Amino acid sequence: MTPPSDSIREAASYDVSPGVSSDTSGDAMALHPYWADARPHDATFDAHASLPQKCDVVIVGAGLTGVEAARVLADAGRDVLALDAGRPGGGASTRNGGQIGRNFKHAFGELCDTLGEATAIGYFGELRAAYDALAGLGAQAGDAIGWRKCSRVIGAMSDAHLVRLTREYVRRARLLGEEIDVLDRTRIADELGSPLYLGGVRVIENGAIHPGLYMEFMLQRAISAGARIVGHTPVTRMERTRDGFVVHTARSVIACRDVLIATNGYTGDALPWFKQRLAPINSYMIATEPLDDATWRDVLPQRRTYHDNRRRSHFMTFSPDGARLLFGGRTGSDPSMSRRTLAALADDLRFIFPKLADVRITHGWAGRCAGTRDLFPHVGVSPQGMHYALGYCFSGNAMGPYLARKAAARILDRPDEAQTLFDNASFPALPLLARNRWTMPALLNYYAWADRPKGLARAI
Repeated sequence: MTPPSDSIREAASYDVSPGVSSDTSGDAMALHPYWADARPHDATFDAHASLPQKCDVVIVGAGLTGVEAARVLADAGRDVLALDAGRPGGGASTRNGGQIGRNFKHAFGELCDTLGEATAIGYFGELRAAYDALAGLGAQAGDAIGWRKCSRVIGAMSDAHLVRLTREYVRRARLLGEEIDVLDRTRIADELGSPLYLGGVRVIENGAIHPGLYMEFMLQRAISAGARIVGHTPVTRMERTRDGFVVHTARSVIACRDVLIATNGYTGDALPWFKQRLAPINSYMIATEPLDDATWRDVLPQRRTYHDNRRRSHFMTFSPDGARLLFGGRTGSDPSMSRRTLAALADDLRFIFPKLADVRITHGWAGRCAGTRDLFPHVGVSPQGMHYALGYCFSGNAMGPYLARKAAARILDRPDEAQTLFDNASFPALPLLARNRWTMPALLNYYAWADRPKGLARAI
């Protein structure tokens, strides 16, 4: 899964490995995303698609960020080419849990205490704008992107977790107007059929999408606007010129005026300035066989989206047809251990929900997002003059397209539309140790141990 050093890989081939494997029950498990089954193959994006010698804008990376920026720019009349090292949208855009909310890696209370209430409200106002834009799209597109408005339950596995969680969301309700429902030990059992959860908070205004359908919808919308999207074309080198840039690919050279980098967790050695600022973080998911209604009533009777508030959390949702449980976690595990990690994730599912002890796992996969040193997403212009929108820290479904529109507005010289707190002229580099492949697994394994429920020896 490690990209070649001479290319930028946004979405080359992120299956854990081809074929099938076995989970801990010995049943066959397809090693590709459950969501991918809904995406058609399109030869338009293969390595034989023609490339222009010049265009107005080259976008590197054709995930959600890249294709949304391409749409906005093409709508404005720009000649846009979005390149992807693999299948467009084959990376984290279709390898996530499909949860849509108004969160990122900073707690609202933490920002209030460190930056002041006004600034914190400003950041969370933008998170709301990103959510509202996607919810609005969901209201229009509906099943075409698998939109479900289902609210989210955040579970607590210890009394200390519950105190911290309740304090955070009561403050958000008071200052942001979010509608919440605090769940005590008795009421959490109506949401999560697991003995490990002691309470939680239900956030009413949350939703979910089908990542495969969502990506396909955004891709086709960009193409309809006139953008060219070409896959299986890694970028190997970038040159700054007097008139703009020369983009070297594995197949040809393209001259352009502007470049937008949208590679996120798949940023490679060809973009060293960006690679120094992004920590690639692997996350893992599994899908169960269809569950009958009695099983759903035992484990997740309301069929919402869920996660817990530990630093290395598990997250879960249901398939759009309401049949399967999609379960994620083991974040940060080393990709060379993917098969073992997926088996461990299946064990986690059965440990959290003992009533799923005999459930069969049908799909298992990994995706890669990117963390930043300050845990903020970033949009702006690099010292080399390249535009970028990167570093979503697990909030890319809504924030990716949102910041794509900000980056596109900046390219189009529309300062009012481009304005955002996430363009703050500071994109700090990560220490070399933080980018080491062994550091993240060690750190997150420690968090799993430190945040384990009291009296539980097993770190999940």
